Amino acid sequence: MSGNPLIGMQYVWRGFQNLTTPGLRRYVALPLLLNVLVMGGASIWGIGKLDGWIGELIDMLPGFLSFLYWILMPLAVIVVVFSLFYFFSAVLMIIAGPLNGLLAERVETMQGHTIPDESIPSMTVRTVGREFRKVAYYLPRYLGIFIIGLIPLLQVVAAPLWLWFGGWMMAVQYVDFSFDNHTKPFKDVRDAMSQDLFTVMGFGLLVALLLTIPVINLFIMPAAVIGATLMRLERMPFHGQSQNISYAEGITADERPGLTHDETQGSGRG
Repeated sequence: MSGNPLIGMQYVWRGFQNLTTPGLRRYVALPLLLNVLVMGGASIWGIGKLDGWIGELIDMLPGFLSFLYWILMPLAVIVVVFSLFYFFSAVLMIIAGPLNGLLAERVETMQGHTIPDESIPSMTVRTVGREFRKVAYYLPRYLGIFIIGLIPLLQVVAAPLWLWFGGWMMAVQYVDFSFDNHTKPFKDVRDAMSQDLFTVMGFGLLVALLLTIPVINLFIMPAAVIGATLMRLERMPFHGQSQNISYAEGITADERPGLTHDETQGSGRG
């Protein structure tokens, strides 16, 4: 295992920086609109339900363990909040998969890379199918952690599991768009990410955290797609792709200045 979580977090920031980049704006607009509708609605609905759900979890605590209330209460909040936002994030990813695939493709072309030619209908079928493949991967694991979180004494274990696996899945979710655009198997995504684990976990954990913050979570999806695609290009290049390729190569004059760069460029695996 290698990498640097701070570098992974910087890719999230680079995603936000590039939301208004010329040449990307029209690819950001529709995913952003979907994110506002789904996550905005989820936030309003979830806030109204949160107190009741947490109360039900705490009521499951046996009377003789009531002294643990102030320890288990924040853990219950973490379990409920992360469960809620991961669920709606999964629904959103299935709906927005084709749009995010187009956004990731545009990021790559603006960085000087090429994407295999494919029709829009074919790309739509492929990306939606890939989203269901990811659901099949993480749903059993999420359910297992959720069940653990319902058991009062095991909530101490459930909270860090939510954080760690949630961060991993956020990284997988967004890095995979670039892999899928090149029709790479899903296993290749996990294998490549495991080679730079701490970097991708820094990225994923920050995305997971931002998903729980109202207003910011409305913008996180397109920002994460951009940041994850840049991270894939610079830290997980495919065979035949050079690492840290100049973004200007192969870009016509009207498509410049390209994407903003910072210290993550050329930072290596450290």
